Amino acid sequence: CSKSPHQVSCKYKSQIDYLTVDAELSVGPVFARHLGHRMYRGEYFAMQSDAHVEFVTGWDDEIIEEWKMAKNEMAILSTYLSGTDDHIDLKTGQRTSLSRPIMCKSDFEGSGGMKHLRHGQQPEGVPYIHEPVFDPFWAAGFSFGRGHFVVNVPYDQHLPWIFQGEEISITLRGFS
Repeated sequence: CSKSPHQVSCKYKSQIDYLTVDAELSVGPVFARHLGHRMYRGEYFAMQSDAHVEFVTGWDDEIIEEWKMAKNEMAILSTYLSGTDDHIDLKTGQRTSLSRPIMCKSDFEGSGGMKHLRHGQQPEGVPYIHEPVFDPFWAAGFSFGRGHFVVNVPYDQHLPWIFQGEEISITLRGFS
C-alpha cells in the first residue's frame, strides 16, 4: 500500500483479513478455501469469489437486494460469472450489459479419472429472467448468502489437491 495507496484493498485494509501461505505448504484450492472459511467471524453475509472477478460499481447493494428477492433465509446466490468483455466498463466500473449467467445444460465430460461435471450457461443477450431462480448446483467461482452457510456447510479439509469435485460435495451437503 505504500507504493499504491489508492487500491481498494489499501483503502479498506482495516476491514480485510489476509492469510498468506507459502507455496511449498499449499495443498490445493479446497484446503485454501477451508482456511478462508475458518476466518469467518459471524458476519451476516458471506461471499466467495474467484480472485480474477471484477465487480461493478454498487455490486454490494445489488447482491443484497437480489438475495432478498429470493425470500429464503437459506438462499445462496451462486454461478460462474461472465467475463468483463461487453459486461463491465473497466474504466468507470459501470455495467454495460444486463445479461447474467445461469447454470444449465449440466452434464459430465471427460473420461476415466478426468470425468467431471460441466455446466453450460444461458445465451448472452437480453435476459428473460430478472429474479433469482432455483438451481440444483453450487459454483465455487461465486457464492453469496447468509453467513451461516459457511458454518453449516464447511469445506472438507481432508480433500488435499482436489479441484474437480468440491462443488458436488458442497452442493450435496448444502441442499440436504
